[in-house]
Amino acid sequence: MTTAQTHRLWQRFPYGWIEFRAFGEATPAQWLEKYLASGEGWLPDEAADAITRGFHAGVALFEDTGFASAGVSFTFGERPAVNLLCTNVVLGDWPDGNALHRFLPLGRFGEDSTSEAFTAPDGRVGTISMGTLEEGGMEVVVAIGEIRLPDEAGSVVVMGVCTDTEQRIEIGVLTAFMLSMTQYLPEGEEPVLPDGMEPMPPEELGRRLLEALQQQASES
Repeated sequence: MTTAQTHRLWQRFPYGWIEFRAFGEATPAQWLEKYLASGEGWLPDEAADAITRGFHAGVALFEDTGFASAGVSFTFGERPAVNLLCTNVVLGDWPDGNALHRFLPLGRFGEDSTSEAFTAPDGRVGTISMGTLEEGGMEVVVAIGEIRLPDEAGSVVVMGVCTDTEQRIEIGVLTAFMLSMTQYLPEGEEPVLPDGMEPMPPEELGRRLLEALQQQASES
């Protein structure tokens, strides 16, 4: 497909993001070297070694997949967790997102499944379905979301997985964040964000998306 050669995926990632799939013009080794360099002076050697092992395992795991981007972010504090997020872009027409994601939980997730619409900061409306699954003997919460690209050329699909089932809202917010901040751009073209969004830190955008999801859930 020629568009894959002339376009590039652009995303704004959560803080501390570790990428497994999309490295731009860098090699995986170059990307990791730059990532670890940001922790010089404060990142313990044990943590750097763990990140390095996990990075290489993640790159190998997603090497032959069709995802355009895949990686992890971490939640620290009283309930530490790993958040896996995978992105794909589907060009052209796509089934109605609301219909697709409202029926998906019935066949894939359990009785706790939900499906909600959300509004991105630029006004686009997407959907996120969530539920718990058991993978490898461990329960995880899964979110699958879809939204049209800003130029209507196709759709973005994001799958989010969190190792802590109590962080259902948080993985929903991260999934909405990735959906809202994904663009598929011709080579050489820089992303253009809606007015007022450029200086907004990712944490603030996440807070606003959380408020919007909570409000929409209370109204449904």
